[in-house]
Amino acid sequence: MPQKETSQPFADAGRQSMDAMLDIQKDFLDAVQDLNQHWVSAFNAEAALASELFTKLAAAKSIPDAAVACQGCANRQVEILAENARQLMAAGQRMMPGMPGNGSSGAGT
Repeated sequence: MPQKETSQPFADAGRQSMDAMLDIQKDFLDAVQDLNQHWVSAFNAEAALASELFTKLAAAKSIPDAAVACQGCANRQVEILAENARQLMAAGQRMMPGMPGNGSSGAGT
């Protein structure tokens, strides 16, 4: 029976390591899923923006009207790109636990 007593701490350590690995994998997959959902939303926003631009350009009565429509579209495009960048950075931080700057003191913690 002495072997069973000495092997139990190793089994517990293995189980804890496996649980930690599964938690990290789940967090990674959750971040990927969130990022995927954001990208689908961003794609839909881009499509709606293009549709809105074409509608405004078709309704424009003058070059200044068309320029205003294009400027509005460009401004919204910059906002969408900035939001995409923020989401990508946030997802990257969630996918890389323990990296400096992610609020964690070390890998695997």
